[in-house]
Amino acid sequence: MTLMSRIKTCILIAFLAVSYASSTVVQAAQDSYQVTGLEDQVTENGWGLHIKGSGVPTYTQYELFNPHRVVIDIAGGVLGKDVVLPRHPEQGPLSSVAGTMVTNQDPAVLRFELTLKEKSQYAVNINGNNILVQFAKSSPESVKEKAAEKPQIQEVSVEPGVGYTNIYLKAGEPIKGCKTIELAKAEGRPARLIVDIDSVKTREIAVPGETSSVVSLVRVRPYKGKARVSIDSLHDALFTYDIKSYDEGLLIRVEPPKQNTAAIVAGITGIPFGEVAALQNPVKEEKAIKRAVSLPASKKKKSSASVAKSKAADDDSVFTGYTEERISVDFYKIDLHNVFRLIGEISGRNIVVDQGVGGSLTLALNDVPWDFVLDVIMNLKGLAKEERYNTIVISKKDKKFNWPVRLRDELEIKKEAISVTKRLDVPKERIAAKKLVRQASDMEKAGDYQGALARYEKAFRASPDNGNLAKKIASLALIKMGLNAKAAHYGRIAVKLNPEDAGAALQTALSLANMEQVVEARDYFERAVSGSSPSRQALASYAAFSEQNNSLEMALSLLMRYEALYSGSVETMISKARIYDKFGNTAQADQEYQAILLSGYTIPGDLEKFIKNRIQK
Repeated sequence: MTLMSRIKTCILIAFLAVSYASSTVVQAAQDSYQVTGLEDQVTENGWGLHIKGSGVPTYTQYELFNPHRVVIDIAGGVLGKDVVLPRHPEQGPLSSVAGTMVTNQDPAVLRFELTLKEKSQYAVNINGNNILVQFAKSSPESVKEKAAEKPQIQEVSVEPGVGYTNIYLKAGEPIKGCKTIELAKAEGRPARLIVDIDSVKTREIAVPGETSSVVSLVRVRPYKGKARVSIDSLHDALFTYDIKSYDEGLLIRVEPPKQNTAAIVAGITGIPFGEVAALQNPVKEEKAIKRAVSLPASKKKKSSASVAKSKAADDDSVFTGYTEERISVDFYKIDLHNVFRLIGEISGRNIVVDQGVGGSLTLALNDVPWDFVLDVIMNLKGLAKEERYNTIVISKKDKKFNWPVRLRDELEIKKEAISVTKRLDVPKERIAAKKLVRQASDMEKAGDYQGALARYEKAFRASPDNGNLAKKIASLALIKMGLNAKAAHYGRIAVKLNPEDAGAALQTALSLANMEQVVEARDYFERAVSGSSPSRQALASYAAFSEQNNSLEMALSLLMRYEALYSGSVETMISKARIYDKFGNTAQADQEYQAILLSGYTIPGDLEKFIKNRIQK
């Protein structure tokens, strides 16, 4: 398995399940066994590997999975000086043969790991002083069976957007047909969507959601001969969702749960809930409607056809009096001046903001008129607005703006017009960059990642101080295209422009890790987990990276931090047990495996069998 494949497995936190298939111990009279050579054997019945030795061996055989390996532990075994490992047979079902010494057992063990290219029947037997691993020759029937096998879900990705999250189940071909089960929140369990798919198989995969997502965890596992997908909601209520097949697998699009609109409006504006709720069942008399709600109406009138269209799109009348174009916004600690600039671009109005207005804003609203968004901001920030001559002036409530009544002096008015123009002036390069970003986004949704990347890069050249755009390019290059060098390049830029962006640091770290730039990757991983509440992905990825590079104490501390922040899981417990084994702390590893059995989590049958066999010993 390449490093890139290992790291990719680590991002998704799909920690490898181990199974104990069989155990055969052959008694011998001697205490040591020297392996003098390895020899391939091709016969009419199949292919074999001879492990040649100095005497009758004492050995144990078992299997490990992901990848599938046959493991042979030889008690008291040592490698002869002429045996070179690892080796990669050119023929047969094995991709590699590796050997390691396990010295924390008495007696010490020489361990051979035979990694299979594909599932194959085999037998391990004694042939004099040799151990013969014989693999059966593939029959035409087995070839047909392999062709008829179900496709397997190889990867799960969770990609949050503005107001939605896309979950991709990737199997290399379209996935069709599924059944869903909706579970409400209960004690010890979040609101959850279960999707059962008969047409595919899968391994254990777990992917946490990001803080900007509407899901907390996506888990895929085998269940009664099918693939079961469990999606946990980040909210108390279950999200809304849409499921459809696409060329690489299955796409599940989820959106925040629908809430009582009156409650949302009342919570944002401070208007009593009863007054807002009355709008959901408005009376016919116009005066009564106006008394029920004190929400200010936009001054701009639209054509009757436009108003009718807007009302047809609105299922309720909560936004009575707001007739402008509907938008969705997701602001997180955004400077107020940038918010007002955006509203100016959307509305086509001139926006003038008094110099006494300042601060930042966090706000998320979905499918609401832009003039409603503006009024919400006015209420939240204690501001006032006045609109005349296609111009909106925003100032503090206690400050009055004096509109010019007549053109007293032509020069004076020209200066005012120039002043307003300068406030709203946007360089042509920035306008072109926004257009390129929209084009790139459309191409990305259509699956044209190469075209999207080219346009994103062109947009960044026009807007080289846009750290979020650099981060977007890094994400596309890393996740969709596997362009690690490009992802690392733009990731470094994104972190330089936004030093506090832990997500950009994580993307950079993963790209560098894929290129085996260990020292620099570790630096960016440190940035990714430096905050008080680093993301699940950052902690899990850094832990896996540390384990791969033999920084076992760091890996263990990261896993413990993960569990302290987000509670444990089967995957983190397995990882801790594996690390304790690498430390040689068998007792602590056994304790961790025992905890897995008692955790209440659903675990694969082969893993349960392995743990029980191990603990019983």
